[in-house]
Amino acid sequence: MAFDDDERDELAFSVARDIECQWDLYLINTYSDKELRTLDLSQVSLPQEWLLKWFEELNSVTK
Repeated sequence: MAFDDDERDELAFSVARDIECQWDLYLINTYSDKELRTLDLSQVSLPQEWLLKWFEELNSVTK
């Protein structure tokens, strides 16, 4: 299935928005309020399988 530029942009935006939302939910569901106040976010990462899913979704778009 070939995608045009608008469809690729829409998919990229959708994936970026999903990552943003899941990041917030991950932090809220993983750490307490007290931990979040002092947490070094550079030391936190989302589960690898989530990132792989988003990567595969983005790579499903062909020119």
